[in-house]
Amino acid sequence: MNAKHVTIADKVNPEVLSLTDKERLLLYEKIFSTLNAIVFVFDLKEFRMLWVNDAFKKILGYKKSTDSIPEDVLLDIYHPNDKNLLAEMRKYFKKNKKGTYTAIFKFRNNKGKYVWLCTAANLFRYNAEDSVFEMVGVSISFSNNLNYGNNLKIVTREKLKESNKSIIDQLTKREKELTRYFANGKKTKEIAEMLGLSFHTVNNHRKNILKKLGMNNIASLVNFAVEHGLNE
Repeated sequence: MNAKHVTIADKVNPEVLSLTDKERLLLYEKIFSTLNAIVFVFDLKEFRMLWVNDAFKKILGYKKSTDSIPEDVLLDIYHPNDKNLLAEMRKYFKKNKKGTYTAIFKFRNNKGKYVWLCTAANLFRYNAEDSVFEMVGVSISFSNNLNYGNNLKIVTREKLKESNKSIIDQLTKREKELTRYFANGKKTKEIAEMLGLSFHTVNNHRKNILKKLGMNNIASLVNFAVEHGLNE
């Protein structure tokens, strides 16, 4: 006997399936309004909000309206270090139609305080001929205390390593080994004695490591190594 193929519709409450389009939209609105996350549809061509759920007001204090943040001041609400976010997002989706864009950034709420947001977005509609370029995304606030943040340090370190992979990959196996020793407080003379190398050789490696990583001193190297897990 063939097993029955179970679809999503089979698992949905029959009452939901019998709803009219208007009723279903109201139901979706209610579902989205219960989330403590901003769900939105954004026009990447005109840089304007097309739709956003109630969490927009709950988290940021702005009215739930597509006109709550005028287009001409939208970029001003991003933190100065994050004003290029929308441009980067638009550039990303032009090359990655099926990709997911993720970012952590600061956004100013209606009281003038910057709130950390983490956003994941996908291309919603794209048609170059009709000038349609829209994305749908979800943003959650990182400004609140995490209920379970045990893995935050690990995730942060892994993401840092990914973002700086091209730089780290410039280091040779020997240079990574020496970086680990430096990050653990070893001096040039100590490292030379431990590895059976001359002081001059280790010192040259140190200079090359700093040059490749674009740093000026060992203190910067130690911070970089610890942040990226190169001290382990």
